[in-house]
Order: sequence, then C-alpha cells, then structure tokens
Amino acid sequence: YWRFPEAAKFGRVIPKEKLYSQAGVNASLKQLFVEQVGQIKWVYKLAETTVNLAKTEQIDEIEVIQIKLKTNNLDQQILSAIDKSIPHPTLFILVREQPGETEIAYIAAHKQKAATEKKGSTKEKWQQSQYLQSEWVTTSSQTAQPLPAATNLDQLYKQLLEALIPLDIRNKKSRPEQQSLEEKLVAIDKIELLKKHIEQIKTKRDKEKQFNRKRELNDQFKSLKKQLAELTD
Repeated sequence: YWRFPEAAKFGRVIPKEKLYSQAGVNASLKQLFVEQVGQIKWVYKLAETTVNLAKTEQIDEIEVIQIKLKTNNLDQQILSAIDKSIPHPTLFILVREQPGETEIAYIAAHKQKAATEKKGSTKEKWQQSQYLQSEWVTTSSQTAQPLPAATNLDQLYKQLLEALIPLDIRNKKSRPEQQSLEEKLVAIDKIELLKKHIEQIKTKRDKEKQFNRKRELNDQFKSLKKQLAELTD
C-alpha cells in the first residue's frame, strides 16, 4: 500500500469515450468497459519534476491510473486498451467496494520502448509483458508506505514491478534476489505456458480410453509437473 508524493498528484478523470477512440476499442470491449468499470482517473504523474528523480532514455514519466470497479475483478483486455493509449509506463490501482470496506490492488505490465525498422526508417514501439497483480488490500487495515528508494525513474519503475512478482519465482542457477526483473518475467511466462500445457494433457488423459495411450499421457503429465516444480517454490 504505497503513499505517493503530494507533488505528484494529478487527479484528472479520463473519459471512456476518449480511450475508445485512441485505442480502437470494438463493440464487445466497450461492453466490458460498461459492465466492469465505474471511473478511470489519472491520479499521479511520477516525473522528474514531481518526485525529484532523474528521467532516463527509457522512462521520462510513470503514470498512475486508478480504476474504480463495478465488479470484483477486471478483464485484462481493458488494461491493454488503456495501456495502448498511454505512451508511458503505467501502474494501475484497482479499487473495489466490499461490505463495509474498500479494497485496492496494484497491477501493471512491464512496458518498454523498442526500435522497429519499417521501409528504411526506425520507429519506437511500446512492448509489454504479461500483467502482474498484487493481492487485494483493505486500506483501513494498512499503513501506507513510501515509494521504494531509487536514483532515477527507471529504477523506481523496476522496483514497483518487482513488488508485484510472485514470491515463488525462482531459477535453479540463482536465488530470486539474484535474478533480474527480465529473468523473472521470462520465468513467469514459462510457468504460465507450462500450466496451460499441463491442463491440456490432464484433459486428454482423463478422456483417453486406451490403456497404453492413457499411461503415456500420464507419464507426460508427471514430467510436466516436475518441470513446473523446478520453476516454482
């Protein structure tokens, strides 16, 4: 539960219609916005002039966007659409009302600029990882903490993302604290792919009638589970 500097306050509501046009939102995604999102607000702008941290070639601002939910969870297609319309790294604060209390969760993808060549010219394009989400926190029972210490905006951004990395990510060759953010994100990708593969094999195994084929699928299932155990603690 972070305490953002007063100087970084921005407090501007973002009209949904503006996002629709900027992100090219289709009818089905618009419906998700209507069903799941109450309000989208640009609450903080973390920049050189507001948090006294030097900008870098990659990052000159970090935008903090608050989304008030109508439902308990948010479809990540909505976050992708918002990210598509914002040419800066973003940190989302999800807010939902529970009986007698307010809960928040932080969620973000690792956004970075990458150079792409097209017809002899070089253009910058934003690329992003999968989304990382914190646990839901009851604001009334928590004390807000200052932002992580950093010497520039790039360091701050990476530390904010590090806080959202699941604790069970590890690499057999190094301890989690020795891994870079990029290595951890690669590990998360591998884990998600493995989980999907395991579910597919399990479904096939459970439906298979032929004994030998069922045994083969079960051996494959056990092998994949072992690989998953090596990537998680």
